[in-house]
Amino acid sequence: MTETPVIHREVPPIPASEMVKAFIGDLARPFAIISTSFAASWATIVIAAKVENGNDGAIFAGAYFLGVGTLYLGKAVEAINSARARRDVDVAQVNAGNPTT
Repeated sequence: MTETPVIHREVPPIPASEMVKAFIGDLARPFAIISTSFAASWATIVIAAKVENGNDGAIFAGAYFLGVGTLYLGKAVEAINSARARRDVDVAQVNAGNPTT
């Protein structure tokens, strides 16, 4: 039985600044979406208590849904573009003859 040589690759240590950047980057978008949604829901409660007719509430609801809808639409477009980029990389790797699985 022949043994296949194993190539050990050294993984350089990750600097603390890179770890902090990655941590902040991973939390930034979810925090922004959650805080924006919380602020909008709080504003909905406050506006509902202060409006005197339906027109004020309708204007606020329209602005609220437009803002939140824009956030989620942006996230959806980003997910589509990310998936498209991953697909292009996979196609290029298959065409080059070295798929990584």
